[in-house]
Amino acid sequence: MNPPIQMPDDAQDDLREVQGILVLLSLALAVIASPATPVIVARVTAAIAQHTALAWAEMLEGVIAEQGGDL
Repeated sequence: MNPPIQMPDDAQDDLREVQGILVLLSLALAVIASPATPVIVARVTAAIAQHTALAWAEMLEGVIAEQGGDL
């Protein structure tokens, strides 16, 4: 079994925030996929989810670069 990876507190905080965002994005996908969701709500939710995912991907790119490419 591998020992746990030690990360700086800042990186751990960033990963916790990403975890929360991924949970929210999964809830957005559930709303979009629900047959009871009106089309306009699904479209708006999809647009917000897309922009959120892209923004967090860019943020993560910076965090990874700060860590020298290693997390």
